[in-house]
Amino acid sequence: MLNSTIIRILIIISFFIFGYNIVYIVLFKKRHKNSENNKVVNNKLKETRLFARIGINLLNIFIVLCCLQIFIYDYWKQIFPEINLLFLSDLIQIIGFTLIIGGNIVLLIAYRKLGIYWSYPIDGLKKRKLIKSGIYGRIRHPIYLSFNLFCIGFNMLLLDWFLLILYIIGGIGLYFQAIDEEKILIEYFGDEYIEYMKKTGRFFAKIFK
Repeated sequence: MLNSTIIRILIIISFFIFGYNIVYIVLFKKRHKNSENNKVVNNKLKETRLFARIGINLLNIFIVLCCLQIFIYDYWKQIFPEINLLFLSDLIQIIGFTLIIGGNIVLLIAYRKLGIYWSYPIDGLKKRKLIKSGIYGRIRHPIYLSFNLFCIGFNMLLLDWFLLILYIIGGIGLYFQAIDEEKILIEYFGDEYIEYMKKTGRFFAKIFK
């Protein structure tokens, strides 16, 4: 297994890039706030929203705990021992870091493509243009894909049972949130979004359209 110093350095690099992505979208939205259309379509769905919220909150906890590993890694491992994969551990951890970087790249590409049209449909839709080009021409939820890559990567890097359980529950919640958002987007965009769904995958590009 990689030693704790190397793992801490990899975590710092990961969150430095992740932080850049978050700062980018916050500052970009602030600069272009006045150019957005203020029409909001409220979310009226109740079927899966509670579980989706629980899942998203667990993923937020997951990300915070991963960040805290920079400071508490050695103490944490005394409470939650690593998943021992024997001689494969180093390789798995390196692959995990690669997935984290990949997730950050996908997140940046998705944010840049959405631009001022980024919003959070689960709370109410604030955009009037359906982005269907670039990465959105193949995947409907690349931002959620990026978070999955990010979390899977951290599970592989840290080899932690507790974080794995958090991600499994949170990942299911993320899936239900994506379904909720699609229902809202169908209500808002109508047939245009239905046709868009036929040509794209939810988290991964369709091989056959």
